[in-house]
Amino acid sequence: MRAEQDGMMLVRADLCERLEALRRISARRPARDCGEAVIGIRQTAAAYGLLPVVRLAEALERAMQHPNGTAPRECALYLDRLYDAIGCDRLDEAATEAMMASVFVRFS
Repeated sequence: MRAEQDGMMLVRADLCERLEALRRISARRPARDCGEAVIGIRQTAAAYGLLPVVRLAEALERAMQHPNGTAPRECALYLDRLYDAIGCDRLDEAATEAMMASVFVRFS
């Protein structure tokens, strides 16, 4: 059990590093240019069953594909929630919905 927890801590640390790199990149480039980084985060999260991270990354991918692009404020909201999702102990659909709702509430 301890080895599993340590392994998950390493995965979460890796995701946080990737997310920080994405944050730096997105500050210098249009959001649509950051797609590969988001895909990498999503794929890693999916491999380890981190459903909230997967769903938020998917939503960010969709937002980045919007014809008008993603505004920096919108991208920052997703990135903030992704940090929260990486650290979240709950991996169920209810936790995912709550995090997604927190993004959408801030948009309106």
